[in-house]
Amino acid sequence: MEGSIKNNYHFIFTNVMTYLPSRLLIILNSVIIIPLFTYFLDEKQMSIYLIALQVLNLMCTCSFDWITKAVLRFYEKYNIRNTLNLFFSSIFWLSVIVYIIIFISYFTFKDLILEKFAVDNTSFLYTILLVLPCGIRQFLYQILRARNEAKLYTLSILLYQLAFILLFFAITKIIPDAHGVLLAMIIAIVAIDIHIIRSIFLDYKIENKINKEILFEILKYGLPLIITNTSYWAILNYSKLIFQNWHEYLNTAITGVSWMLSGNIIQPLVTVFTFASFPVIVKKFELKRLHKPYFTNILQLYCFLLIPIVSVFCYFSKEIVSLILPENYYMVSYMLPFFAFGIFLHEFMKLINIKYHLKNRTYIEMLLGIFIASMAYFANIKLISAYSILGAAIGLFGSEVILVFVNLFVKFRSFDYLNYNKILKTFFLISFSGLIIWGAIQLLFIPFRMNNIASIAKILIFISMYYLVCFKFRDKILS
Repeated sequence: MEGSIKNNYHFIFTNVMTYLPSRLLIILNSVIIIPLFTYFLDEKQMSIYLIALQVLNLMCTCSFDWITKAVLRFYEKYNIRNTLNLFFSSIFWLSVIVYIIIFISYFTFKDLILEKFAVDNTSFLYTILLVLPCGIRQFLYQILRARNEAKLYTLSILLYQLAFILLFFAITKIIPDAHGVLLAMIIAIVAIDIHIIRSIFLDYKIENKINKEILFEILKYGLPLIITNTSYWAILNYSKLIFQNWHEYLNTAITGVSWMLSGNIIQPLVTVFTFASFPVIVKKFELKRLHKPYFTNILQLYCFLLIPIVSVFCYFSKEIVSLILPENYYMVSYMLPFFAFGIFLHEFMKLINIKYHLKNRTYIEMLLGIFIASMAYFANIKLISAYSILGAAIGLFGSEVILVFVNLFVKFRSFDYLNYNKILKTFFLISFSGLIIWGAIQLLFIPFRMNNIASIAKILIFISMYYLVCFKFRDKILS
């Protein structure tokens, strides 16, 4: 590889590695927590918790997510102008207004949600209470990202995971249902918010005003994101909502656990690219230094590092489920490949769609999101009616494939930022290598009697050989 490309890969890889420890902590926590939930909570309580969690995600999407993304997108711009006090003052008062709207929405839509999705009043109230500390945490995390304080970010993740697990065991002894889990989350998140605030010693002065110019820029950027992210949320959660509305609680739990297992293990790894790269890309863009090879190399490295992990869930889903989940969750093994690859595609799409954020044309992504979400709704109803659990998996995967393709075809005349041929070459070379290695592993284990130890050995040998081959031929794969 040429020297400049090698430098790109080295810089991208180093940047990603600074946030990788925090992602690994999330994965470790998931490996512990998900089996605990499936053993401690019955099917209905598990379904209530999963629906409450998705309601929380939707509330955060509509309230603080777009505001915190605006912090990350425009921090560098107002830092260069030396007007961060004015910027954060506008952000603060906008957040106060939004949270008031959230509480009004709670009283407006409470009865509808309780009736349609079998969520009780206490669970829903706890979910609404979670919105504020979750929003504050996201806001603080974006500041840590903008200031490149990866160590404090990782420490806060570690402390939250430990606090949540300890509180889970303590509180569920007294409240052994979804309420106990949600209460543990509230206490843990509030404690970590306080820790981060005390640690970073925010030295920005909050003024009693909102700057109209800043507010307009934030709203122009952020309001389309509400509809876009709500559309993405709907695509990812249609199946759970449909099953819960039909009172098929086991199917809700199976779908939710499939998503948690694949999402909480794969997503922390795939999102680290967006997480680590976005501030750097924004800074390069603001300083007029964003180059096509750099962005192309990010997506090539994304495929290089993550396709082997996704392949484990595709090729060894039955082994994974038998190792960590109860027998009544066996259908998870059929859903994991669809969900795992769907998550990979979803985050791949987010990297591609950085173009909308840089050009402040997020309304284009919004229109595409609305269109695909509308199609996905009717497709999910039909597929789930015909194929139940498998229909839900096919609906999610198909929607993500379409999302990637429609966004690939949107281009800006003055913004040529990707070499698609190089990315496709990397994708197919790595995927084909994985298929060959999987076939060799299957042949290798034919003489052995399969048990948990053999299953673990197959997975470890597969992933080791996969990365060894990728590393050996990295120059050809990434060139």
